Amino acid sequence: MTTPTGLSTTLLTRDIRNSIDFYQRLTGFELVRSEPWYALLAPGPESDAQLGLIDWVSEFVPKAARGEAQGSYIEIVVPDVPAALDAVRSFDIEIIEQPGDARADRAVLRDLDGHVVTLVTPEGRFATPPEQHVG
Repeated sequence: MTTPTGLSTTLLTRDIRNSIDFYQRLTGFELVRSEPWYALLAPGPESDAQLGLIDWVSEFVPKAARGEAQGSYIEIVVPDVPAALDAVRSFDIEIIEQPGDARADRAVLRDLDGHVVTLVTPEGRFATPPEQHVG
């Protein structure tokens, strides 16, 4: 058996530059690789935590992955959910679930391309389910 050397999530985007700006503000990750059709964000160049952004019509997108994503979401673990959400409020995004006074450990939003993003604290990750869940 072969052991993977890394694992990353790659999101399809219609505006790569705007998505880079959005995710850099949200995560604080740096741009470690950039092509006109692709960007790789990570805490640093050697990090195993990576987020890829790819132009949704790029020839590098597998044909089976084209179109609207279904049945998945990205979870970003942050120390301060309200601060992370404040960093991207200037973008035209849908905030599905705001962090509340009693529950500041989770928020749910849609990014610029409609991907569902959960922001959660390390403590709240498995302790507090989202308010809107599969019923």
